[in-house]
Amino acid sequence: MDAAQVLDEYERWLTRQALADRTRSSYRRWVRELVAHLAAGGELDAFLAADGEDDRRAVLGDWRRRLVDRDLAPSTVNLALAAATSLLDSRALLAPRVPRVEVDPSAPRALSREQLRAVERETDRLGSSRDRAIMELLLRTGLRIGELADLEVSDVRLTQRTGELVVRHGKGDRRRVVPLSRSARTALRAWLTNRERHPSQPAHEQGALWLSRSGQRLSVRSVSKLVARVMAAAGVDESAHGLRHTVATRLVRDHSRDLALVADILGHADVKTTRRYARSELEDRRAALEELDRG
Repeated sequence: MDAAQVLDEYERWLTRQALADRTRSSYRRWVRELVAHLAAGGELDAFLAADGEDDRRAVLGDWRRRLVDRDLAPSTVNLALAAATSLLDSRALLAPRVPRVEVDPSAPRALSREQLRAVERETDRLGSSRDRAIMELLLRTGLRIGELADLEVSDVRLTQRTGELVVRHGKGDRRRVVPLSRSARTALRAWLTNRERHPSQPAHEQGALWLSRSGQRLSVRSVSKLVARVMAAAGVDESAHGLRHTVATRLVRDHSRDLALVADILGHADVKTTRRYARSELEDRRAALEELDRG
């Protein structure tokens, strides 16, 4: 079987799948590496044979060991194995059960209360209603930077007492609805009013929500630079993703919200991803056990 033909057929299949661009790109990269590895060893035909389940199990087990030996991160190894499974899915072949590498989730880096207040103060000082609205949404909703940048005006639903955002293309191309708090609604209304007066004369009910000075959609890079500037002014040495971690951590730890609810807000496909925000620190566990003595 010709490796180039296998990759061409896989590419056509991949373009039809409901995957995020980054996931599709990663799958493409790892499948190319796997196919090249199999072709070089003369194992491609056996791996893709209809009755080749035993060969597939042996090949993927060996490939997994090779990836681990390269000191790749567990998440990277698991992504490569998922890509291999997608190659088999594209040819309607049964994928063998190859154990994934155990990942010890690191504790999410959320802002402290003092850091959060400092960021909020810097947000209030911003002269641009657009920039204030962007920061408020990131602080109050836990949106990913890319999700926020992709928003359209039609994705905003505001009434006198409620509001929500429709995230049409979240991670994994999943759609979700995110409610807006009062402060987020106030900031967003201020920007929508100013957006209508933008020199580029944009359509009021459609088009990109966030506009640059020239009237173009604000890029992910521009949003990231804004967040970095505000964080730096607040004296906070954290990435923009730290705001998302902060929202999740506050919901789970400070307000004792159900993990399934938080998963829906954040757009997690699996509540196991959300569970890491409920991880306790050693001091928390020590204090809990000390309370038993006092009880």
